[in-house]
Order: sequence, then C-alpha cells, then structure tokens
Amino acid sequence: MGCRIAKAGIRHTIGRAGLGAVAALGLLLAGCSQIDNAFSGLGNLLPGSGPPPGTPGYVRGFVGGVAADEPHAALIGRDVLSSGGNAADAAVAAGLMMAVTLPSRAGLGGGGACLAYDPAKSGAGSGVPQAVLFLPGAGGGGGARPAAVPMLVRGLYALHARYGHLPFATLLSYAEQAARLGTPVSRALANDLAVVAGPLAADPESRAVFFGADGQPLAEGATLRQPALAATLADLRVAGVGDLYSGRLARKFAAAADAAGGGVTL
Repeated sequence: MGCRIAKAGIRHTIGRAGLGAVAALGLLLAGCSQIDNAFSGLGNLLPGSGPPPGTPGYVRGFVGGVAADEPHAALIGRDVLSSGGNAADAAVAAGLMMAVTLPSRAGLGGGGACLAYDPAKSGAGSGVPQAVLFLPGAGGGGGARPAAVPMLVRGLYALHARYGHLPFATLLSYAEQAARLGTPVSRALANDLAVVAGPLAADPESRAVFFGADGQPLAEGATLRQPALAATLADLRVAGVGDLYSGRLARKFAAAADAAGGGVTL
C-alpha cells in the first residue's frame, strides 16, 4: 500500500492561520507494506515470552517495510507494524508523524492520496485495489488569501476506518507525543527551513517554533518542540477528527483563516 501526501505548509499554529500552509515545498512519497503469511504468528508460539499486544516487537517473523521522506516517521511506521498493526495503520502513523517531523512537506493543512489493496475477497476492497483521495479543497469564502480545507487528518482517518486495525487514537498519539516532547530535526527538515528562512522569520509564531535562540533556523539535530501542534493533535484524539470540520476546532480554524485573509466558511 502506498500513500502520497502533498501540498503542506511549513508553519503550524492553529491559533492563527493555523492549519494553513505557507511556502509549500514539494511532495512527500510515503509507502508501507506488510505481507501477511504463515510467519506472522511465530512471535506468539510461547505465550508470555514476548512483549504484549500493541508493543513494538509483539509481531515477529513478518515481512514488511516502511519508507518515508523523514526517518523518524519511518521508524514509527516500523514500530506500528511490529506492534501488530497492518499496512494501513503504519501509513496513518507515519503520515501523522511527518506532520510533526517534516511539516515543510506534510502539514495538517495538506492532503494527499492513498492506494490500498487487500487481497482477501472478503476484505475491505473485496480483493480490488482502492484509491482514497483527500486533496485540499477550496474554503468557499473567497478572501484575499484563499485558504484550503485541511484534509490530511480526514483522509488518513478514512483510510484507517476502511483498512486499519489498531485504534486511531493510538496511531495519532505518536505524533502528539513527538510534538509535545520534541524531536530531533532531520537533515531534510533542516534543509527546507534554510530555503524558506526569510518568510519564516517574518512571522513571529513561526520564528518561535523553527528558529533557535541565535536567530538562525534550527539545524540538523536540534530539538523541535511544537506545543500548539501537540494541543491540536490532543484535541483531535479526544474529540475526534470530526471536530476539525464541524466542531470547536473547525470554528477556531475558520476564525483564524478569516483573520489571515483566507475567507473560510463553515
């Protein structure tokens, strides 16, 4: 199963233009696959001899892999597979993690497309490949700087609802924790920050997140903390994804987008 997540903003702050995107820098290609076969149960031959369900290392003997533009996201996808999740679970966790670790290419304000395949005739796609499209749409309110409806979370939720196995809140919590506690800046993110340093420095909220005390963009290995993003992810985990489209988070986003000239309507 492969996913392409595109059109992302490097700035996150739902308190303002929030899920809006500035300096869209490119496309992200994230793929993950798991081959279900007779080896998938070998880790459970001796009850109590390994990690409990939902813990990395619970599943042993599977053949699978995760690829992403950002290493921390790939590692989270691997851990999800090893915890008993399937390919859809790994794609969801990696996609959400990249909204934290590589927001220059996969922010919550973006969207994308996934191609999923379950060979089982009784499975989600009845043995036929299925496409899940979640491209950002127009906000509908016009404005000098039209804002798009953020679709990343909604699309990944739809993918999970159809194909996922582990709880969605569990998959989202990896990204929430990384945003709150901080994560090392990867080389990919450091390079992207350097490219758009000028526009980022002009925005106080972006500067507070993506610049160090020396006034320079965060370098590779520096710790990136995003408390506002962590709060948004926590709200999504507790209130549900629908809150971003018809609840408190939706109203907050619309107000912030309007203030920035986005013209979003509910």
